[in-house]
Amino acid sequence: MAERIPPGRAGRLWLLDRLAAARGGANLLDRKRQLLRREYEQLVELAGERRRAWTDACADAQRWGMRVAMAGGAAELVLDAGGVAGSARATLIWMTTMGVRHPEDARCELPQIDPAVVGAAVAAVGPAAAAYRRALEFGVAVAVAETARDHIERELRATQQRLRGIQRKRIPALEGGLQALELQLEELEREERVITRWAKQSREGNG
Repeated sequence: MAERIPPGRAGRLWLLDRLAAARGGANLLDRKRQLLRREYEQLVELAGERRRAWTDACADAQRWGMRVAMAGGAAELVLDAGGVAGSARATLIWMTTMGVRHPEDARCELPQIDPAVVGAAVAAVGPAAAAYRRALEFGVAVAVAETARDHIERELRATQQRLRGIQRKRIPALEGGLQALELQLEELEREERVITRWAKQSREGNG
């Protein structure tokens, strides 16, 4: 071990204290690992559900876009969307789980096509715009869930690594040091008993 162990019985107490601390730390890390694992699995499921919903929403938006293109031409579709292109905004809402900061939700600010433009356009423009808005909202929801999942996964891996380090290195090293010291103390006690017995016999012989 790299640490300097005090000699004698003080070293035994030193090792016992650190061994108890290491075992306690391992228990806490194992509890954290279990909680992170559950959170990670829930986020994996949530991200999958949201991605499937987003895929369906994208397909629906594409169908409405095709209807607009077929009814009024692709040029009209581009013209109708030009007024709101690039103006969507998403604000992330953050939270902390087991010390891990990650996004929990997002507020979407999606522009509306001018009602006058919608009224003057082909009938499919309004439903198409609504479908694209839904697809964008689902896309943001997917990003939130997948980012949270990735943050939790990184912390889970780090926690597992720290736990393995304590279980496989720290605790065995302390236990080995304690066992070696116990043997030394037993040998010392035997020597002390021999010396004590010899001293007693010497006194009795002289008396």
